[in-house]
Amino acid sequence: MRFEITHEFEAPLDALELAILSPNLIDKVAKGLPNVERVKQKTHSFENRVLERIWNYKPNVKVPAFAQPYVTLDMLAWDERSTYSIDTHSSEWVITPSSKPEWHKYFRASGTYSLVSGGNGVTSRVVKGEVDLNVPRVMKNLGERVIVAEVKKTFDAEAEILRGLATLV
Repeated sequence: MRFEITHEFEAPLDALELAILSPNLIDKVAKGLPNVERVKQKTHSFENRVLERIWNYKPNVKVPAFAQPYVTLDMLAWDERSTYSIDTHSSEWVITPSSKPEWHKYFRASGTYSLVSGGNGVTSRVVKGEVDLNVPRVMKNLGERVIVAEVKKTFDAEAEILRGLATLV
């Protein structure tokens, strides 16, 4: 299932970019995400104008009734690996289950986001992604819709955090 999310910020691109690159962004994100018990920064490396980072998320959600026989909260923990380039003002990201490698075959999520300056100090962030569950079709469509809804909540919450940080810069 493909998705696209756009957020507008009343901040110039460079201020928003500084907020994204901050090694302390994780502290704000960890406190502001819905349905997430914990976010931990595993790596944060900035070299040659490229940020590479890995964040680990532990959810705090209710597993839908249809999925409870098959899904545990441990299965829902994930790593987000992202690479952000200052030169292109864009990022590539991949999400993988963080608990057991054998679960990787059931779930795949990846995408990009780009910062676009719209003039007058307004910047847009366009997130494009794809989620694919490798499960029986009867669970696949509903499962992907639930996951995309949670992904949107996470990006929306992160956008609010970035708004606050970009105006402080």
